[in-house]
Amino acid sequence: MSTSEEAAAEVLSKTALRDFGPPIPHDERDYSLPSYRATLPPQEAPIPVLLCHALTLIGITHSGPGEKVAWWTDFTYKGYPCELAHEKFGLRLRVGGDLTEEQADRLLAEMRKKLISAVNTVEGLLAERANGILNAGNVTVVNQHRQLRGTYTYFRERATHPDVVEDVVESVEHEGLTGQLFTSGRNVMAMNSFRDLVAAISAYVSWVEHVLVLALPFAGFDPATDNLVKIIGDRWGDKWRRVVGHSDAEAVRLRERLAEVVERWRNTYSHGGFEKGNGATIYLHTPGLGALPVGLSNIRESPLMAFHAASERDIEGVFALLDEIDAWLTNNAPNAMEWIESGLAVRFDAKFMAQVAECTKSEDGLASMINAFAYEQDMITNMDY
Repeated sequence: MSTSEEAAAEVLSKTALRDFGPPIPHDERDYSLPSYRATLPPQEAPIPVLLCHALTLIGITHSGPGEKVAWWTDFTYKGYPCELAHEKFGLRLRVGGDLTEEQADRLLAEMRKKLISAVNTVEGLLAERANGILNAGNVTVVNQHRQLRGTYTYFRERATHPDVVEDVVESVEHEGLTGQLFTSGRNVMAMNSFRDLVAAISAYVSWVEHVLVLALPFAGFDPATDNLVKIIGDRWGDKWRRVVGHSDAEAVRLRERLAEVVERWRNTYSHGGFEKGNGATIYLHTPGLGALPVGLSNIRESPLMAFHAASERDIEGVFALLDEIDAWLTNNAPNAMEWIESGLAVRFDAKFMAQVAECTKSEDGLASMINAFAYEQDMITNMDY
């Protein structure tokens, strides 16, 4: 144990886990006595292995994996034989002995509270190591391609095929006068398309940023020299330059055009409606001329100056560009996109980098690697050890 682990173990032994001890030897335990069980929901223990690690720190070992169980650990609580097991259908806590149901429920409730409390100490211990682990590339990034792509597809469909809104004519009366109030259904549909266009662009850029990070192992990422945390925190354009580079003229053109789309549509409406330079969002009180927009004649390009913030031509042009980017990524980064579209998580450690480099040397190497990793993930998910 490291010094910090020893310190954490001492704290746990004197506080949350002071009533927990080593298991009763198998040949000394009376298995004829009743056993009681409680299931800890994910809201209480979202990362089950942290409870196991808390017990490990005070010298209580664990076993596994086994059939439909990732791990289990036997111990005693106030002298009663107990077990904590991460099974396929939940995290199970058991206590046995000459107990009534009421007594067992009380003990189970006490253990749950104390084990969950012990997790705080474990998390503090792990937090001390987090930066070093991250910077060494010993991490796995969850593949959210499908979720992010689904969000983009959803808003794109709404932007290009808005729900039909009929014209509305309402009779109004004010101070004895009557009239009619007309609302154009077509105008409402246009505004709805505009809102969904902005949402679709935001979703697409989020997807691009995510894909570029997942593509790093296929773009020469070196855990010994590259700073993964910095790359993740970079702007999308910097991520693009790191993964795609500067040498491909078509890629440079696409990045520049996407930057224009982002600046015009997304940035304006993700920064409180203030566009770059405040061209049409701030008006100067000019003597003799009245209130004039900061951007003067340049505001003709501002979406705020259009009767419909985004025309059908605008929408078609934006999505045509995004389709071009999709096609470029598929054609120029086929290995990365094949892995990403598989839905598998991406590791950034040296071993994974070497596996990627090796498998991409042969025609069927990547497909075989994807199949192997998918099989392993299914086995872990189903706990078929």
